[in-house]
Order: sequence, then C-alpha cells, then structure tokens
Amino acid sequence: MKKFMLFSLLAISSYSFAQESDTKKQDMNVSYYFGVGANVNSRYAIDDKLAASGMPETVKTTPEFIFGIDYMGKKGSLDTEFASQFFKKSNEFSTSSGSSFAIKLRGHYNFVNSAKFLFSGGLNLAYTTNDFNLYASNNQVDLNALGTSNASYIRLRNGMFYTGPSIAFGLKKNDKVSLRLNIGYEFALITGKWKSDYAAVSNSFTENGHNRFVMGLVVYSNRTKYKKD
Repeated sequence: MKKFMLFSLLAISSYSFAQESDTKKQDMNVSYYFGVGANVNSRYAIDDKLAASGMPETVKTTPEFIFGIDYMGKKGSLDTEFASQFFKKSNEFSTSSGSSFAIKLRGHYNFVNSAKFLFSGGLNLAYTTNDFNLYASNNQVDLNALGTSNASYIRLRNGMFYTGPSIAFGLKKNDKVSLRLNIGYEFALITGKWKSDYAAVSNSFTENGHNRFVMGLVVYSNRTKYKKD
C-alpha cells in the first residue's frame, strides 16, 4: 500500500512539474486557501453491522472543512490539501459518531486560464483516516466507583486510499484573492480493515467498493508570485 501511494504521489507531482517545464519563463503563483465542502458517501459496509445491532448508521452526506496550498502555473496547478469532517447520529438506545481526516493531492491541467476565469481538470489522490465511535445512550459513570461504572463504548478506525477525476471552476478578483469550486468523484482503491486501539476486533473487514462525491468551495489569499528562470 505504501509503495502504491508513493508511486501515485510521484506520478501526479511529475505531471504537474512537466506542465510547468514547457513554459520556463511563466509566472508561478503560490497561495494558501481555505473553505468548506461536502462529502456524499456511498454506503459503508459497516452500516450493515450497525443496522443489525440496532445502532444508528453513518451519515451519508457530511460537511467538510478545508485548508490547502496551491501552486498555480499558466498551464497547470498542484494542490496539497487537508480536510476534516464530523458526524453524529443517535436513536433511543445508542449513538454513532465519527470523524475523518484527509490528506489530498490534486493535479490539474488548465483548459481555460484567463484574467477573470479558470476552468481546469485532472486527478485527485487522497488518503483518509476514519475514526468511528459507538456507545449506548444509558451509559453511566460514577467517579467515586469507576470500577463498577456501567459504560458501553466501542471505538473503531481504518484508513482508505482514494483516487478519481476532478474539475474546478475559478473566479479571479485580483492577484491576492480568488474563489474556486472543486468537484470530484473518488474511488476507494485500497481500504484497511477496521481496527481498535482499545480491543481485539474479530471478524473485521475492509470497505472495498466504497466511493464518494466530493465538492469544496475555497477562497485563495496571500498569493505570492515567483518568476521562473
């Protein structure tokens, strides 16, 4: 898995720098960006286990908070992005909650890169860690007698590697501030089994076949321009 991820990261980096090498005298803009987005997930395999146990299933659509660094040339761009999301869902008896953290690379070719508008397309690579928590609603903890407290709590985690096509639409106000909408569809190529740091997990399984639609609206600022030799 690590070798595959390394190869993929090198491939997308090589693609981006190859686009820039064709125009040695072009400017390259480097900027930070931040924004919000959403992940629309296909069904997790663990949802079948949750439903069979009478526990709330995961949430299909989750909000996402985004921060990244963008390297923009005339013909192409490369983004390094960090994103996090959270969900919580309860019923009468129990609660399911979860958080995810993703590290993403996005390599794009600029089909249109004018003074006011950007349209680009390319490939996303992402590694996401999931942390799911399951607990009963009637948990009770007595701080004077912790050894006899009634508490039912399960914590599970896994890692998933995604890749897929993406496109972006950008509106440029000036060299310092711009707005961009990123849209992509990512396929889970490699998924780790569900594990726990607090218990031995029997009958674990992977989330093979899981896919997601991703979108994010981000604002670029602190743009710095570098002149290539």
